[in-house]
Amino acid sequence: MNSGLIARRYANVLYDYALEQQATEAVYADANNVYQALSGSNEAMAFLKSPLRKPAEKKALVDKVFANVVSPTSARFMNFVIEKGRAEMLAEILRVYGIVFKEHNGIKTAVVTTAVPLEAQKQENIVATLKQKLGAPVEATFKADPSLIGGVVFEVDGSLMDCSVKRQLADIEKSLVI
Repeated sequence: MNSGLIARRYANVLYDYALEQQATEAVYADANNVYQALSGSNEAMAFLKSPLRKPAEKKALVDKVFANVVSPTSARFMNFVIEKGRAEMLAEILRVYGIVFKEHNGIKTAVVTTAVPLEAQKQENIVATLKQKLGAPVEATFKADPSLIGGVVFEVDGSLMDCSVKRQLADIEKSLVI
């Protein structure tokens, strides 16, 4: 069976469980934090993927590292995943939970790329403008790419709007080529 489909099913189960526990937002925060921690640690991922490690050892590791950091709902779900023999998919399930949470709550994901890093106030202004234009909550990530020269590139849920000087120069160059 497709691992993406399995991760989606588990993520949906987690969303339903978190909804029942009235903890969807807490679980969302936990899922992001645990995903970042696991995906950033080759050792932890190797341990969870190892067929030589028993589920009890994997649960002990997860409990030791995350028990005091995540909500009880998240901790119970992580143990459930391990008991079901899907420990190697834990990080992916938590990543997909973030997507499911955003879908259910109408949250748009934006990546804003500028030539230079933006100050916090400008970032807040951009998020507020995006929220107003999209009519939905926006979760934005900001990046700097000096090759843009100037302007801004917006990517919102897979749609791209490139208002950079680099793109404008490329358009001019295309129009001049005979």
